[in-house]
Amino acid sequence: MNARMFAYTALCQICIHKTYSNLYLRKELDKAEHKDKGLITTIVYGTLQNYRLCRYQWEDMVQKLPKEETAVLLDMSAYQLFYMDKLPAYAIINEAVEIAKKHGGKKQGALVNAVLHKVMQRGQRELPKDVLQKLAIKTSHPDWLIKMWKAQYGEETCRAICESNMETRKQCARVNLMRMSREELLAQDNQFTVGQLASSVYYQGTSLAHTSWYEDGMLSIQDEASQLVAYFVDPQPKERILDVCAAPGTKSTHMAELMQDEGEIICGDIHEHRVELIQQGADRLQLHSIHPVVMDATKLQGLQEASFDRVLCDVPCSGYGVLARKSDIKYHMQSEDMDTLIPLQAAILEKASTMVKQGGILVYSTCTLNKKENEKQVEKFLKKHEEFTLVSQRTIFPFEFGSDGFYMAKMEKKA
Repeated sequence: MNARMFAYTALCQICIHKTYSNLYLRKELDKAEHKDKGLITTIVYGTLQNYRLCRYQWEDMVQKLPKEETAVLLDMSAYQLFYMDKLPAYAIINEAVEIAKKHGGKKQGALVNAVLHKVMQRGQRELPKDVLQKLAIKTSHPDWLIKMWKAQYGEETCRAICESNMETRKQCARVNLMRMSREELLAQDNQFTVGQLASSVYYQGTSLAHTSWYEDGMLSIQDEASQLVAYFVDPQPKERILDVCAAPGTKSTHMAELMQDEGEIICGDIHEHRVELIQQGADRLQLHSIHPVVMDATKLQGLQEASFDRVLCDVPCSGYGVLARKSDIKYHMQSEDMDTLIPLQAAILEKASTMVKQGGILVYSTCTLNKKENEKQVEKFLKKHEEFTLVSQRTIFPFEFGSDGFYMAKMEKKA
Protein backbone atom coordinates (compact mmCIF):
# COMPACT_ATOMS: atom_id res chain seq x y z
CA MET A 1 0.00 0.00 0.00
CA ASN A 2 1.55 3.32 -1.04
CA ALA A 3 1.69 6.38 1.19
CA ARG A 4 -1.41 8.17 -0.13
CA MET A 5 -3.57 5.05 -0.05
CA PHE A 6 -2.39 4.43 3.51
CA ALA A 7 -3.21 8.03 4.50
CA TYR A 8 -6.62 7.81 2.83
CA THR A 9 -7.45 4.55 4.64
CA ALA A 10 -6.39 6.11 7.95
CA LEU A 11 -8.47 9.25 7.38
CA CYS A 12 -11.56 7.19 6.52
CA GLN A 13 -11.17 5.25 9.75
CA ILE A 14 -10.71 8.45 11.76
CA CYS A 15 -13.25 10.73 10.06
CA ILE A 16 -16.02 8.26 9.20
CA HIS A 17 -15.63 5.46 11.73
CA LYS A 18 -14.38 7.76 14.54
CA THR A 19 -11.24 5.81 15.37
CA TYR A 20 -8.77 7.86 17.45
CA SER A 21 -5.99 9.10 15.16
CA ASN A 22 -3.14 8.55 17.61
CA LEU A 23 -4.26 5.00 18.43
CA TYR A 24 -4.79 4.09 14.78
CA LEU A 25 -1.43 5.39 13.61
CA ARG A 26 0.41 3.91 16.59
CA LYS A 27 -1.01 0.51 15.69
CA GLU A 28 -0.94 0.64 11.89
CA LEU A 29 2.00 2.86 10.94
CA ASP A 30 4.52 0.05 11.50
CA LYS A 31 2.97 -1.69 8.47
CA ALA A 32 4.01 1.19 6.19
CA GLU A 33 7.42 1.46 4.56
CA HIS A 34 9.84 3.50 6.63
CA LYS A 35 10.35 6.06 3.83
CA ASP A 36 6.58 6.72 3.71
CA LYS A 37 5.90 7.21 7.42
CA GLY A 38 6.67 10.94 7.49
CA LEU A 39 4.48 11.67 4.46
CA ILE A 40 1.60 9.60 5.84
CA THR A 41 1.72 11.32 9.23
CA THR A 42 1.87 14.78 7.65
CA ILE A 43 -1.09 14.11 5.33
CA VAL A 44 -3.26 12.59 8.08
CA TYR A 45 -2.65 15.17 10.79
CA GLY A 46 -2.49 18.08 8.34
CA THR A 47 -5.83 17.18 6.80
CA LEU A 48 -7.46 16.77 10.22
CA GLN A 49 -6.03 20.04 11.51
CA ASN A 50 -7.16 21.94 8.40
CA TYR A 51 -10.30 19.93 7.59
CA ARG A 52 -12.64 22.90 7.11
CA LEU A 53 -10.16 24.99 5.12
CA CYS A 54 -9.48 22.00 2.85
CA ARG A 55 -13.17 21.39 2.23
CA TYR A 56 -13.73 25.09 1.56
CA GLN A 57 -11.33 24.81 -1.38
CA TRP A 58 -13.55 22.38 -3.32
CA GLU A 59 -17.09 22.31 -1.90
CA ASP A 60 -18.37 25.05 -4.22
CA MET A 61 -17.26 22.96 -7.22
CA VAL A 62 -19.99 20.35 -6.65
CA GLN A 63 -23.79 20.68 -6.68
CA LYS A 64 -24.09 18.47 -3.60
CA LEU A 65 -21.52 16.92 -1.30
CA PRO A 66 -20.33 13.50 -2.54
CA LYS A 67 -20.34 10.43 -0.31
CA GLU A 68 -18.17 10.65 2.80
CA GLU A 69 -15.30 8.54 1.44
CA THR A 70 -14.98 10.78 -1.64
CA ALA A 71 -15.23 13.96 0.46
CA VAL A 72 -12.37 12.74 2.66
CA LEU A 73 -10.29 12.00 -0.45
CA LEU A 74 -10.93 15.49 -1.81
CA ASP A 75 -10.05 17.01 1.58
CA MET A 76 -6.69 15.26 1.77
CA SER A 77 -5.96 16.08 -1.88
CA ALA A 78 -6.69 19.77 -1.32
CA TYR A 79 -4.36 19.72 1.69
CA GLN A 80 -1.54 18.27 -0.42
CA LEU A 81 -2.14 20.64 -3.34
CA PHE A 82 -2.16 23.86 -1.33
CA TYR A 83 -0.51 23.27 2.04
CA MET A 84 2.36 20.85 1.41
CA ASP A 85 5.50 22.03 -0.36
CA LYS A 86 7.26 20.29 -3.25
CA LEU A 87 4.54 17.78 -4.10
CA PRO A 88 3.78 17.69 -7.86
CA ALA A 89 0.11 18.40 -8.57
CA TYR A 90 -0.18 15.79 -11.33
CA ALA A 91 0.96 13.02 -8.96
CA ILE A 92 -1.50 14.09 -6.25
CA ILE A 93 -4.43 14.22 -8.69
CA ASN A 94 -3.53 10.98 -10.49
CA GLU A 95 -3.24 9.02 -7.26
CA ALA A 96 -6.48 10.53 -5.92
CA VAL A 97 -8.30 9.44 -9.10
CA GLU A 98 -6.91 5.90 -8.80
CA ILE A 99 -7.96 5.70 -5.13
CA ALA A 100 -11.45 6.96 -6.05
CA LYS A 101 -11.78 4.37 -8.83
CA LYS A 102 -10.64 1.56 -6.54
CA HIS A 103 -13.09 2.45 -3.78
CA GLY A 104 -15.99 3.96 -5.71
CA GLY A 105 -15.68 2.97 -9.36
CA LYS A 106 -15.18 5.00 -12.55
CA LYS A 107 -17.92 7.51 -11.71
CA GLN A 108 -16.21 8.57 -8.47
CA GLY A 109 -12.87 8.65 -10.27
CA ALA A 110 -14.26 11.01 -12.90
CA LEU A 111 -15.78 13.25 -10.19
CA VAL A 112 -12.52 13.49 -8.27
CA ASN A 113 -10.57 14.19 -11.47
CA ALA A 114 -12.94 16.99 -12.56
CA VAL A 115 -13.13 18.65 -9.14
CA LEU A 116 -9.38 18.63 -8.48
CA HIS A 117 -8.55 20.01 -11.92
CA LYS A 118 -11.03 22.86 -11.36
CA VAL A 119 -9.53 23.50 -7.94
CA MET A 120 -6.00 23.64 -9.36
CA GLN A 121 -7.07 25.92 -12.19
CA ARG A 122 -8.65 28.42 -9.79
CA GLY A 123 -6.02 28.29 -7.07
CA GLN A 124 -6.80 28.93 -3.43
CA ARG A 125 -10.34 30.18 -2.90
CA GLU A 126 -10.73 33.65 -1.44
CA LEU A 127 -11.86 33.63 2.19
CA PRO A 128 -15.11 35.36 3.29
CA LYS A 129 -15.07 39.07 4.19
CA ASP A 130 -16.84 38.51 7.53
CA VAL A 131 -14.12 38.58 10.21
CA LEU A 132 -15.39 35.71 12.37
CA GLN A 133 -16.36 33.49 9.44
CA LYS A 134 -12.94 34.07 7.90
CA LEU A 135 -11.28 33.10 11.19
CA ALA A 136 -13.45 29.99 11.49
CA ILE A 137 -12.57 28.71 8.01
CA LYS A 138 -8.90 29.71 8.10
CA THR A 139 -8.34 27.91 11.41
CA SER A 140 -10.90 25.13 10.76
CA HIS A 141 -13.14 25.71 13.78
CA PRO A 142 -16.95 25.43 13.69
CA ASP A 143 -18.87 28.73 13.61
CA TRP A 144 -20.72 27.97 16.84
CA LEU A 145 -17.46 27.50 18.77
CA ILE A 146 -16.04 30.78 17.47
CA LYS A 147 -19.24 32.58 18.54
CA MET A 148 -19.14 30.95 21.98
CA TRP A 149 -15.50 31.85 22.60
CA LYS A 150 -16.07 35.42 21.45
CA ALA A 151 -19.06 35.77 23.80
CA GLN A 152 -17.22 34.21 26.75
CA TYR A 153 -13.67 35.53 26.38
CA GLY A 154 -13.82 38.41 23.85
CA GLU A 155 -12.79 38.57 20.19
CA GLU A 156 -9.06 39.08 20.80
CA THR A 157 -8.75 36.02 23.04
CA CYS A 158 -10.97 34.01 20.70
CA ARG A 159 -8.65 34.79 17.79
CA ALA A 160 -5.55 33.95 19.84
CA ILE A 161 -7.02 30.56 20.86
CA CYS A 162 -7.86 29.66 17.26
CA GLU A 163 -4.47 30.66 15.91
CA SER A 164 -2.67 28.82 18.72
CA ASN A 165 -4.66 25.66 17.94
CA MET A 166 -3.06 25.59 14.49
CA GLU A 167 0.46 25.38 15.92
CA THR A 168 2.27 22.06 16.28
CA ARG A 169 2.73 21.23 19.94
CA LYS A 170 6.14 20.13 21.17
CA GLN A 171 6.51 16.83 23.00
CA CYS A 172 6.41 17.64 26.71
CA ALA A 173 7.40 15.43 29.62
CA ARG A 174 7.39 15.51 33.40
CA VAL A 175 10.62 14.43 35.07
CA ASN A 176 10.18 12.00 37.97
CA LEU A 177 12.05 14.14 40.49
CA MET A 178 12.10 11.25 42.95
CA ARG A 179 14.40 9.35 40.60
CA MET A 180 16.54 12.10 39.04
CA SER A 181 16.78 15.87 38.78
CA ARG A 182 15.89 17.75 35.64
CA GLU A 183 19.49 19.00 35.45
CA GLU A 184 20.79 15.42 35.41
CA LEU A 185 18.48 14.55 32.51
CA LEU A 186 19.47 17.64 30.52
CA ALA A 187 23.16 16.91 31.10
CA GLN A 188 22.83 13.32 29.88
CA ASP A 189 20.61 13.84 26.82
CA ASN A 190 20.83 16.91 24.57
CA GLN A 191 17.49 16.09 22.92
CA PHE A 192 15.75 17.54 25.99
CA THR A 193 15.33 21.25 26.67
CA VAL A 194 14.14 23.01 29.80
CA GLY A 195 10.41 23.63 30.32
CA GLN A 196 8.70 26.37 32.30
CA LEU A 197 7.81 24.28 35.36
CA ALA A 198 10.19 22.69 37.85
CA SER A 199 9.33 19.24 36.51
CA SER A 200 8.86 19.91 32.77
CA VAL A 201 11.10 19.29 29.77
CA TYR A 202 10.57 19.34 26.00
CA TYR A 203 11.78 16.49 23.79
CA GLN A 204 13.14 17.16 20.31
CA GLY A 205 13.41 13.51 19.22
CA THR A 206 10.81 11.43 17.42
CA SER A 207 9.07 9.22 20.00
CA LEU A 208 9.30 10.00 23.68
CA ALA A 209 7.47 6.79 24.64
CA HIS A 210 10.26 4.70 23.09
CA THR A 211 13.12 6.29 25.02
CA SER A 212 14.83 4.46 27.87
CA TRP A 213 14.03 7.46 30.08
CA TYR A 214 10.32 6.74 29.70
CA GLU A 215 10.59 2.96 29.86
CA ASP A 216 12.72 3.13 33.02
CA GLY A 217 10.29 5.44 34.80
CA MET A 218 12.43 8.56 34.78
CA LEU A 219 9.71 10.65 33.15
CA SER A 220 6.06 10.71 32.08
CA ILE A 221 4.51 12.19 28.95
CA GLN A 222 2.42 15.15 30.13
CA ASP A 223 1.62 18.64 28.86
CA GLU A 224 2.67 21.55 31.08
CA ALA A 225 -0.90 22.75 31.65
CA SER A 226 -1.84 19.26 32.81
CA GLN A 227 1.17 19.23 35.15
CA LEU A 228 -0.11 22.41 36.78
CA VAL A 229 -3.16 20.55 38.12
CA ALA A 230 -1.13 18.53 40.64
CA TYR A 231 0.68 21.69 41.78
CA PHE A 232 -2.76 23.30 42.17
CA VAL A 233 -3.91 20.41 44.38
CA ASP A 234 -0.66 20.82 46.37
CA PRO A 235 -0.62 17.36 48.02
CA GLN A 236 1.54 16.94 51.11
CA PRO A 237 3.39 13.86 52.43
CA LYS A 238 1.30 11.54 54.63
CA GLU A 239 -2.00 12.88 53.29
CA ARG A 240 -4.89 10.81 51.98
CA ILE A 241 -5.88 11.85 48.44
CA LEU A 242 -8.80 10.87 46.20
CA ASP A 243 -8.63 11.22 42.39
CA VAL A 244 -12.09 10.29 41.11
CA CYS A 245 -11.55 10.37 37.30
CA ALA A 246 -7.92 9.34 37.25
CA ALA A 247 -7.25 7.17 34.19
CA PRO A 248 -4.70 6.90 32.70
CA GLY A 249 -3.24 8.12 35.99
CA THR A 250 -0.86 10.87 34.87
CA LYS A 251 -2.06 13.39 37.47
CA SER A 252 -2.29 10.72 40.19
CA THR A 253 1.33 9.70 39.70
CA HIS A 254 2.41 13.35 39.65
CA MET A 255 0.71 13.90 42.99
CA ALA A 256 2.43 10.81 44.37
CA GLU A 257 5.80 12.18 43.27
CA LEU A 258 5.06 15.56 44.90
CA MET A 259 4.19 13.68 48.13
CA GLN A 260 7.49 11.80 47.93
CA ASP A 261 5.36 8.65 47.65
CA GLU A 262 4.38 9.04 51.31
CA GLY A 263 0.66 8.78 52.02
CA GLU A 264 -2.20 7.23 50.07
CA ILE A 265 -3.82 8.08 46.74
CA ILE A 266 -7.07 6.28 45.94
CA CYS A 267 -7.68 6.73 42.24
CA GLY A 268 -9.99 5.13 39.77
CA ASP A 269 -12.07 4.93 36.65
CA ILE A 270 -15.38 3.33 35.75
CA HIS A 271 -13.67 0.98 33.24
CA GLU A 272 -11.48 -1.85 34.52
CA HIS A 273 -9.06 -1.78 31.57
CA ARG A 274 -8.37 1.90 32.24
CA VAL A 275 -7.76 1.20 35.92
CA GLU A 276 -5.10 -1.26 34.78
CA LEU A 277 -3.40 1.61 32.92
CA ILE A 278 -3.13 3.52 36.21
CA GLN A 279 -1.43 0.55 37.87
CA GLN A 280 0.93 0.09 34.94
CA GLY A 281 1.96 3.74 35.18
CA ALA A 282 2.54 3.49 38.93
CA ASP A 283 4.62 0.34 38.46
CA ARG A 284 6.72 1.94 35.71
CA LEU A 285 7.44 4.94 37.96
CA GLN A 286 8.03 2.70 41.00
CA LEU A 287 5.34 4.42 43.06
CA HIS A 288 3.70 2.58 45.96
CA SER A 289 1.22 5.14 47.35
CA ILE A 290 -1.08 4.70 44.32
CA HIS A 291 -4.12 2.46 44.86
CA PRO A 292 -6.21 2.13 41.68
CA VAL A 293 -9.79 0.87 41.96
CA VAL A 294 -12.79 0.56 39.66
CA MET A 295 -15.19 3.32 40.69
CA ASP A 296 -18.23 5.18 39.44
CA ALA A 297 -17.38 8.81 40.18
CA THR A 298 -21.07 9.70 40.58
CA LYS A 299 -21.51 7.09 43.35
CA LEU A 300 -18.10 6.38 44.95
CA GLN A 301 -19.44 3.28 46.66
CA GLY A 302 -17.25 1.75 49.34
CA LEU A 303 -15.47 4.98 50.24
CA GLN A 304 -15.95 6.66 53.61
CA GLU A 305 -17.29 10.21 53.46
CA ALA A 306 -15.22 13.09 54.84
CA SER A 307 -12.08 10.92 54.95
CA PHE A 308 -9.77 12.58 52.41
CA ASP A 309 -7.46 15.56 52.86
CA ARG A 310 -7.70 16.48 49.18
CA VAL A 311 -9.98 15.39 46.34
CA LEU A 312 -9.33 15.94 42.64
CA CYS A 313 -12.18 15.95 40.10
CA ASP A 314 -10.56 16.09 36.67
CA VAL A 315 -13.93 15.51 35.02
CA PRO A 316 -14.92 14.32 31.53
CA CYS A 317 -15.30 17.41 29.35
CA SER A 318 -15.72 18.65 25.79
CA GLY A 319 -11.94 18.91 25.33
CA TYR A 320 -11.95 22.34 23.67
CA GLY A 321 -8.56 23.05 25.28
CA VAL A 322 -6.70 20.23 23.51
CA LEU A 323 -7.73 20.84 19.89
CA ALA A 324 -4.15 21.51 18.78
CA ARG A 325 -3.10 18.09 20.00
CA LYS A 326 -6.30 16.19 19.20
CA SER A 327 -7.67 17.32 15.85
CA ASP A 328 -10.13 14.40 15.91
CA ILE A 329 -12.17 16.38 18.45
CA LYS A 330 -12.23 19.43 16.18
CA TYR A 331 -13.38 17.31 13.25
CA HIS A 332 -16.23 15.55 15.10
CA MET A 333 -17.38 18.13 17.66
CA GLN A 334 -21.01 19.21 17.88
CA SER A 335 -22.44 22.02 20.01
CA GLU A 336 -24.82 19.58 21.73
CA ASP A 337 -21.93 17.44 23.03
CA MET A 338 -21.85 19.46 26.24
CA ASP A 339 -25.54 18.81 26.96
CA THR A 340 -24.80 15.43 28.52
CA LEU A 341 -21.41 16.40 29.93
CA ILE A 342 -22.52 19.33 32.09
CA PRO A 343 -24.98 17.30 34.23
CA LEU A 344 -22.38 14.52 34.55
CA GLN A 345 -19.72 16.98 35.72
CA ALA A 346 -22.13 18.41 38.30
CA ALA A 347 -22.98 14.92 39.59
CA ILE A 348 -19.30 13.99 39.95
CA LEU A 349 -18.45 17.23 41.74
CA GLU A 350 -21.46 16.82 44.04
CA LYS A 351 -20.49 13.30 45.10
CA ALA A 352 -16.75 13.99 45.34
CA SER A 353 -17.39 16.91 47.69
CA THR A 354 -18.82 14.53 50.31
CA MET A 355 -15.43 12.84 50.55
CA VAL A 356 -13.54 15.97 51.68
CA LYS A 357 -12.55 16.32 55.33
CA GLN A 358 -13.35 19.51 57.23
CA GLY A 359 -10.53 21.90 56.35
CA GLY A 360 -9.75 19.79 53.29
CA ILE A 361 -9.32 20.81 49.64
CA LEU A 362 -11.50 20.06 46.61
CA VAL A 363 -10.09 20.73 43.12
CA TYR A 364 -12.23 20.75 39.99
CA SER A 365 -10.44 20.75 36.64
CA THR A 366 -11.13 20.30 32.91
CA CYS A 367 -9.11 20.41 29.70
CA THR A 368 -11.74 22.58 28.02
CA LEU A 369 -12.32 26.28 27.33
CA ASN A 370 -16.00 26.77 28.04
CA LYS A 371 -17.35 28.78 30.97
CA LYS A 372 -20.49 26.60 31.10
CA GLU A 373 -18.29 23.63 32.03
CA ASN A 374 -15.85 25.66 34.10
CA GLU A 375 -16.66 28.88 35.99
CA LYS A 376 -20.45 28.43 35.77
CA GLN A 377 -20.19 24.87 37.01
CA VAL A 378 -18.17 25.96 40.05
CA GLU A 379 -20.46 28.95 40.74
CA LYS A 380 -23.49 26.67 40.75
CA PHE A 381 -21.78 24.25 43.13
CA LEU A 382 -20.69 26.96 45.58
CA LYS A 383 -24.19 28.47 45.71
CA LYS A 384 -25.48 25.08 46.80
CA HIS A 385 -22.65 24.34 49.26
CA GLU A 386 -21.94 27.12 51.73
CA GLU A 387 -19.48 24.85 53.54
CA PHE A 388 -17.04 25.34 50.63
CA THR A 389 -15.25 28.56 49.72
CA LEU A 390 -13.36 29.33 46.52
CA VAL A 391 -9.63 29.66 47.22
CA SER A 392 -8.56 30.35 43.63
CA GLN A 393 -9.36 29.52 40.03
CA ARG A 394 -7.36 29.75 36.82
CA THR A 395 -7.95 29.40 33.09
CA ILE A 396 -4.85 28.51 31.08
CA PHE A 397 -5.19 29.53 27.44
CA PRO A 398 -3.15 27.56 24.87
CA PHE A 399 -1.48 30.71 23.52
CA GLU A 400 0.01 31.62 26.92
CA PHE A 401 2.94 29.21 26.69
CA GLY A 402 2.14 26.79 23.89
CA SER A 403 0.32 24.29 26.11
CA ASP A 404 -3.12 22.75 26.19
CA GLY A 405 -5.99 24.85 27.50
CA PHE A 406 -7.07 24.02 31.06
CA TYR A 407 -9.30 25.25 33.86
CA MET A 408 -8.74 24.66 37.59
CA ALA A 409 -10.68 25.71 40.68
CA LYS A 410 -9.55 25.10 44.25
CA MET A 411 -12.16 25.06 47.01
CA GLU A 412 -11.71 24.63 50.75
CA LYS A 413 -14.18 22.94 53.09
CA LYS A 414 -14.71 24.95 56.25
CA ALA A 415 -13.23 23.42 59.38
